Amino acid sequence: MDDLVRSRVEHEPQFTDRMLGRIQQAMSDYESKGVRWTAKTLTSNIRDSQEYRFGADFIGFLDIALPDYSVRKGFLAQAKRLTPDDPFRSRDHAKLVGQCEQMLALSPASFVFLYSPTGIRIAPALSVKAASRQNPHGLYTRAVVSFFELHLSSFVGDSRIYAADIRALEELRDGFAARTAIHLAARHVGRSPERRVLE
Repeated sequence: MDDLVRSRVEHEPQFTDRMLGRIQQAMSDYESKGVRWTAKTLTSNIRDSQEYRFGADFIGFLDIALPDYSVRKGFLAQAKRLTPDDPFRSRDHAKLVGQCEQMLALSPASFVFLYSPTGIRIAPALSVKAASRQNPHGLYTRAVVSFFELHLSSFVGDSRIYAADIRALEELRDGFAARTAIHLAARHVGRSPERRVLE
């Protein structure tokens, strides 16, 4: 957020790349209670093409394989740089609603990540689509930490959005017309097979 406040980043794609890069840095080889996490980001080399202009900005993948718990799922995300006080013009609203409709046609697990110097807030794409023209900050949103907590604990996510390896991830990212993807994986590394609690 400091990068945004100090205007080191001004556009959604660059901010998204930095955010996902920081998540990857924080999660890579993080180990707790016999569970080791890995993270990888995938960024397309194709920029500003028609194919990528209106798709999801990024896809989040989660792959947990523990002795007694296994899940693969994901979500689609569209990024929007917007403060709670910014006016939201009809043209901007129509464009965002169109992006939400495209994501929702693929998965109900679709969200809008709102970037502002006050923090990152996440709104369901369904709510953005359903609301009359208004700043999405006025909708029910969640903080980024709360959102990822729900994602990691399986309250959020679509089991149809997953891939078994990096090559399949790249194909899936291309299929969803997303510029970037982040893949988080958790594996059991301890001896004991008893149930583990993820932090």
